[in-house]
Amino acid sequence: LRRNKRRPARTGKSNLFSGVAYCADCGEKMYYCTSRNFEERQDHFVCSTSRKKGKDVCGTHFIRAVVPEKGVLKFLQILLWYISDCEDLFRDKLGAKRREDLKKELAAKRRQLTQAQRRMEELDRLFKRLYEDNLNGKLSDSRFSKMSADYEQEQRTLENSNAELKCMVDTCEEQSLNIKSFLKCVRKYTEPCELTPDMLHELVEKIIVYAPDKSSGHRTQQIDIYYNFVGKIPL
Repeated sequence: LRRNKRRPARTGKSNLFSGVAYCADCGEKMYYCTSRNFEERQDHFVCSTSRKKGKDVCGTHFIRAVVPEKGVLKFLQILLWYISDCEDLFRDKLGAKRREDLKKELAAKRRQLTQAQRRMEELDRLFKRLYEDNLNGKLSDSRFSKMSADYEQEQRTLENSNAELKCMVDTCEEQSLNIKSFLKCVRKYTEPCELTPDMLHELVEKIIVYAPDKSSGHRTQQIDIYYNFVGKIPL
């Protein structure tokens, strides 16, 4: 709760989803907008990029604050009911999907890591050859300086990339434990009637708010919920 604590607006009001709601298009946080003259139903969120840089940069993703409050609660109620009734099935289905996703991601990261390591070994050999050619007079000092500087820069970039890839591989390998952590948190909330700050910040990492769609003649708006430990759960 301390980590997710948000400064209240000038009116003294605050909202559960401040710091949790993000724009689907630009990925930036959404501003909580309120006023002393607003009724509760008028409080809303807008894309911070649109607010700062204009609608041409990112369209205004307007959503009334009450919509995610009611919508996320409803989906949490469905999810918690499903888990309490069919926990083994939920674990198996989500685990199978995540294992498949992680298997593909892990294989790709390992390929990148192997390629980077091979290139670093190749650069070591090339640098040694450059040094020998320079000593033997086959390569001028200025040419040697330029080429060695290029190789050293590439090697530094690869070393940084290698460290990031190793970290990603370790993270992917650890994620199989996350379903257990998520279920441990979920068991604290069996039949919630309201969305509390404790529940939201313990279970939900973020929500992604999309631009409204009016093509059907009715205003509809997609919200994706990403849960702590397990990400987006297809219901």
